[in-house]
Amino acid sequence: MEEQDIKAVVLAAKRLDIVRCGPESGLKRWAHLSLCVLDAVFSINAHYSGVVNVCRRYADHMRLEQRLYPRGTEHPGGEEPLSRFVECAADMPALTAVLNNCGRTSPRGGILKAEAAVDYARILVGHGVDLLIDVDALLADDNRLARVEKALAQVPGHGAHGVRLSYLWMLAGDDTGIKPDRMVLNWLAHVLKRPMGVSEGRTLLTAAAQIIGCTPWELDHAIWLYQRSTGK
Repeated sequence: MEEQDIKAVVLAAKRLDIVRCGPESGLKRWAHLSLCVLDAVFSINAHYSGVVNVCRRYADHMRLEQRLYPRGTEHPGGEEPLSRFVECAADMPALTAVLNNCGRTSPRGGILKAEAAVDYARILVGHGVDLLIDVDALLADDNRLARVEKALAQVPGHGAHGVRLSYLWMLAGDDTGIKPDRMVLNWLAHVLKRPMGVSEGRTLLTAAAQIIGCTPWELDHAIWLYQRSTGK
């Protein structure tokens, strides 16, 4: 990674509308770990509007009242334990019908994303991660985190760079994470006038965020919003 590349990314990023997380920002996050899992799994290689619909259908079915809450504020409480989502998966055909999405983790030989989401949930619950607050404790314990991530990486659709997994932690509240998906990598490629890989993209954005004085999540989100508004 060249210093000139970081400078170019910083310069381009300063033209974006980078919103700082906080009660006044208007930014929100999922209030249930089950919705974080569904979002993370279904968002890979998919239009986000479809992902939101999956989360909405599940929330409607389970009658989850408060689904989002402002970033930077305390959790409102009343969270659905992830173990309840696992219980729903006892009838997998019924859950698939509720989600109304037959997307697969890959076009060839992939499993249903609904199955992958359930596998994620079972692994997390099996390691004592049942609520969003449990994710905070997990991320603070490197040894335990490594064991959980190794297990989650075995679920089909993990990918070579673990984008799905890092995105899950972002959704659950980790502001140091970055989801270098197609839109983010396209933005970097446009800025630097060359192809961009996931690993380099993650490193560049992390370094640029530190210089700008925002979190990696805030920069990632600003790029994603810009790319969505331009249709790139």
